[in-house]
Amino acid sequence: MSIQSDVEMLFVRALENYEKTHDVTGVEATTIFQNHQIYEKIILQYEYLHQLDFDETVKYVEEIISQDVTDLILYHGSNVRFDKVDLSKSHNRRDFGRGFYCTVLEKQAKEWAHRLYIRNYTGGEYVYQYVFHQTDNLKIKRFTALDAEWLDFIKENRIRGGVQHTYDVVIGPVADDNTMETIQLYISNILTSAEAVERLRYNKVNNQVSFHTEKALKHLYFELIKEGAI
Repeated sequence: MSIQSDVEMLFVRALENYEKTHDVTGVEATTIFQNHQIYEKIILQYEYLHQLDFDETVKYVEEIISQDVTDLILYHGSNVRFDKVDLSKSHNRRDFGRGFYCTVLEKQAKEWAHRLYIRNYTGGEYVYQYVFHQTDNLKIKRFTALDAEWLDFIKENRIRGGVQHTYDVVIGPVADDNTMETIQLYISNILTSAEAVERLRYNKVNNQVSFHTEKALKHLYFELIKEGAI
């Protein structure tokens, strides 16, 4: 079964659930979903949504509808408290380049915070919540799959360091512990692009949203911080 048909099935299931839960007609539910670009946003996040319980998809859809159509709720996990994002303090040689990394998954941000705390044994476990207001004047790159383009993009940024692109924001799958071995083999030219993509098909995929310019950060609004979230 193709990804396209899988997305369509997930969309229809979410649509029917919304219709029943909110006691609206099919036409009304369809209009709401179209106005909030639910189908497109399910495609955008499909790589992780299809691996989670359907309840997570329902929660994701409800969050989109409760916000403005251009907004995304994002989370950042850290072992450090801070008041302002400072791109100069970002780690180098990251998947999408040096930048400020967030995710649409709060659970993933909690894991990031926990890992950083365990690794450094300093600070605490903090999860920051933001709202990202997407606008047409931002240059945004979206990856919707673990494919050859995604691999090459990561390879360039991890090998060269810094930011090897001109995007304000990059959205796509994260190269976590489950995928890093394959990516390292690809970067070392031990695996071809096709071989790496085939291996990555069997990995669990999470999500990341990275901010690389001050212009992008002006569209990221802090909401709250949770301490000791694990």
